[in-house]
Formats: sequence, C-alpha cells, structure tokens
Amino acid sequence: MSNHSGSYMLNTVLKKLDESSVFDYLGKEKTQIFVGEILDLAFEYDCNPGEILEDLGKRLGVCYYCGRPADEFVGDICKQCNERLGS
Repeated sequence: MSNHSGSYMLNTVLKKLDESSVFDYLGKEKTQIFVGEILDLAFEYDCNPGEILEDLGKRLGVCYYCGRPADEFVGDICKQCNERLGS
C-alpha cells in the first residue's frame, strides 16, 4: 500500500517551489539532484514517485517512472523507459 497522502503533499511542495522559481535559481543539474534526493527519501516512507512528480517530472527533468535525471521525454517518461516499456 502506498502513502498517497505523503506523495501528494510532496507534489504540492515541489509545485510551490516551482511557482516560486526556486528551480530556476538552482539550475537543471542541482534541481535534478534535489528531486532525486526527495524521491530517495520518499521511498523510505512508501510514497509513489509517479504521484510526487505528477505534472512536474518533465519540467524538472526527472522521469517519474525510473526516478533518474533525463533530458529526453516521451510523454511523461524518459526516452529510455519508453523504449524499455515498448510504448
């Protein structure tokens, strides 16, 4: 069972940071590292990365499926995951 409340709370926090241009200030690489650290922490609390990155993953450069930094996306997942999944 996934911690949906925690996932959606983290999504809201990331959206608020994005609205405040924090990620513009950090730059792409530091943003990807930060989001990766959030996902690692969220895993310990049984949160869902897809819910955390909903409507944000592509903008922040992190694949919601594998949780890795990415530059190329197909829809909301990185090109590599898309190829592996045969989508």
